[in-house]
Amino acid sequence: MKLKKALQAVALCCGLAGVGSANASVMLFDNAGDISSILYSTTYQGATLSATVQFTLTSLTATQAIFGVQISNNSSGPGNNRLTSFGIDIVSPTLISAAANGGWGASRNVNFPSFQSVDLCLWDGNNCSGGGNQGVGEGLIESFTLTLGTKGNFLTDGLEFTSPYSAKFQDVGSSGGKSLEFAGCIVGTAGCGGSQVPEPASLVLVGLGLLGAGLARRRKA
Repeated sequence: MKLKKALQAVALCCGLAGVGSANASVMLFDNAGDISSILYSTTYQGATLSATVQFTLTSLTATQAIFGVQISNNSSGPGNNRLTSFGIDIVSPTLISAAANGGWGASRNVNFPSFQSVDLCLWDGNNCSGGGNQGVGEGLIESFTLTLGTKGNFLTDGLEFTSPYSAKFQDVGSSGGKSLEFAGCIVGTAGCGGSQVPEPASLVLVGLGLLGAGLARRRKA
């Protein structure tokens, strides 16, 4: 399995140069048997949210890729802390179809709460945005098969999943009924394990704050 960090920087704050950037991460699948996992981990209202989504490429042709997907929810603390959906920001080459079994749904080019549009969303509930009482609860493991199709060629350059990797948990924390969306990281990469990954919107706010602080210091000088 080839695992690489994308070299390109993603500009924040609506294209304002110099405000800040974040490196995108990429999972590359180009041979049957390739395995890569995403870790979702943060804390909220006394609950420790921790779930791993493992993708195993079982079959690859020029136009079709089939994955075995396993979700393990190791969350603990107050609340049911159900993982109800997760998304891939960019899938390359472009998908023309996505289907899942085992009670899970797969959607292309849909809105993911707090992350805007994603190329691929996998959900166990009403839709990508959540709802209902489904999802993977604490201490549970679920598996399903994911089938992706393209008009491009998976064999030419492989199949890439580019971050951010979004997730939605429902019934989170001590208040009950709360939902939380945040980003995950690729297991085995630097800095992946335990620390919260801010949502893109949060990163923009941080960048704007740093810009404002810099301008204030300049005026004072």
